[in-house]
Amino acid sequence: MATINSVLGPLDTTALGFTLPHEHLIDSSAGIRITYPELELRDQALDMALESFNEAKAGGVDTIVEVSPMDLGRDVLLMKEVSEKTGVHFICCTGSWLDIPRSFWGRDKDFVANLWVREIEQGIDGTEIKAGIIKVATSDPITEQEELMLRASARTHLRTGIPVTTHTPAESRIGLEQVRILEEEGVEPHQIYVGHLSNTLDPDYHRKLARLGVWLGWDINNPFGRPDLPPWQGRADYLKERLDEGLAENMMLSHDWNIVLSRIGSPGMPSRKQNPDGYLWLSRAVIPRLLESGVADSVIDRMMIENPKRYFEGERP
Repeated sequence: MATINSVLGPLDTTALGFTLPHEHLIDSSAGIRITYPELELRDQALDMALESFNEAKAGGVDTIVEVSPMDLGRDVLLMKEVSEKTGVHFICCTGSWLDIPRSFWGRDKDFVANLWVREIEQGIDGTEIKAGIIKVATSDPITEQEELMLRASARTHLRTGIPVTTHTPAESRIGLEQVRILEEEGVEPHQIYVGHLSNTLDPDYHRKLARLGVWLGWDINNPFGRPDLPPWQGRADYLKERLDEGLAENMMLSHDWNIVLSRIGSPGMPSRKQNPDGYLWLSRAVIPRLLESGVADSVIDRMMIENPKRYFEGERP
């Protein structure tokens, strides 16, 4: 057992339960709610969030790891309100996504790490809400500034013990390079979650990451997927093959879903009309398909309950 930061304060890992390790409450940009508050539609977003997370809680979801850092419009007070009113635990992040603030460009990695450590140890945006995970994202190839963020995330981890979660682009093996850079800075593989592997159907890549001892994020699971990849049924069947090889020891499943704040109503954005199951789509579609194909209940529990707990406790796969 360990204690981690949630938006409501310290949380025992024994209370994590059924955990979605890569989700979003929001999808926005840094500063939007201050400069253009009319784009945020916060009241509407809160209503949508309460509907979604009350449903998720009733459907068995206990914990959401919300991986929207500052450059994705992070709103920790909204997370806190939703958590208080629904009973779903929220773990928020520090770090950066692909819209790296220009004020970070060219900085020393320890300079950036100091800012992120403050969000873990003191609080975010003048609140006492503390980050419980470090998010970092890269393109392929990794840019100079993205490498700086990786190295800063490593320094943050080494000072706080908080684990690292990454974003990787589709049809890329860049997770191996992310792990190399983080290891070079002293991060042990079991402290790293490589995200979005469900968008790169490459068994050799997935096996190599598993052998390194990192956590595998099969976390783009929604009914839309990508038009350049097989439909979700095909990807679920591919996942079953990897589970049969033993990769469940490293695997965690999630959606990468969001309620969407500043882009509510924008053309092409997902909506509850398109995905009425929201944060329960895994439970209602992918997991039943895996079970029907012969995956044991114990394997599902391993991915959805035990592995997130072990990850936050600093255990190895």
